[in-house]
Amino acid sequence: MIAINPGVPTLTRLRRRHGWLAGVIVLFVVLLIIRASQVPTFGGFGLRTVFAGSLALAFLAMSQAIVVISGGINMAVGALMVFTNCLCASLMKDQSLPACIGITVVGLLASVLISTLMGWITTVSGVPDIVVTLAASFIIAGAAFLVLPTPGGGIAPDLQPLLVGGFSNPVPAIILLTLVLAGIWWPFKRSRWGIATYAIGSNRSAAYLSGVNVRITRIRTYALSGLFVGFAGVVTTAFTGGGEPRAAIGSAALLTSVAAVVLGGVAISGGTGGLVGPVFAALVLGLIPPLMLGLGWDPNLAQVASGVILILVVLFGGLLQIRRRAS
Repeated sequence: MIAINPGVPTLTRLRRRHGWLAGVIVLFVVLLIIRASQVPTFGGFGLRTVFAGSLALAFLAMSQAIVVISGGINMAVGALMVFTNCLCASLMKDQSLPACIGITVVGLLASVLISTLMGWITTVSGVPDIVVTLAASFIIAGAAFLVLPTPGGGIAPDLQPLLVGGFSNPVPAIILLTLVLAGIWWPFKRSRWGIATYAIGSNRSAAYLSGVNVRITRIRTYALSGLFVGFAGVVTTAFTGGGEPRAAIGSAALLTSVAAVVLGGVAISGGTGGLVGPVFAALVLGLIPPLMLGLGWDPNLAQVASGVILILVVLFGGLLQIRRRAS
């Protein structure tokens, strides 16, 4: 049983545990309202653009967050998303709905296997995650060009609305994201594997002395990260209707995923945070370009805005840590 300190009010406990998450959700709602005010008829199409357009980034943020929680970082999430996108798009072209569903499973499995291999190399070699995954990102980016040398490919028309919704239907994208969170993340967080992941992120040596198999836990964490990246690649294929092998897309997605993780309240040092915060942070970052466009600003400066937000978030988080230590 979890001991509850009767001297700490319930609202105070909730604020400490979920205050940051609540703040990110409020920020998303505020930005969504502002965006709705910019469009004369903001309805299903506008919501579909927000949720389906940010769905890949949301999954990518989940993938990055789970590795960061374990005390590492995955520099290959963007490249692996591009590879999965190219693999699925090249195989799905002119295929039926059942065949495309099977190819979706193949794409997810390929992403899991590649990510698991990166985790295994990292744990066995003792080389830091950032080095192994950065090197792997170049290899994976090259493999994407081999699979799909030029933009193209396709997807079954019937599969697109099932994953990301139709022209003005945001419901499938919201349902898919909710199902992944409810079916994978929440059970994981409460499992022994999830507790072990948080433990090695907080203090790897202490976790080892407590009986946690650090090596296996880290490999499993990378496997789960690969599953989330696989979802990102699949929904990218569904949203765009094809594949795009440019490495620059993966690089931009990588940086944005790290921004979403930080904005979502996951500590870069590991052991703290969840996946719901990064998901809403990804939605916030996805709203920045259209908001800037609505204000008459150059949407190409969205990366600058994201960087400023990231710096402010880090500074604010640092001030909160100083305040907590002082108290």
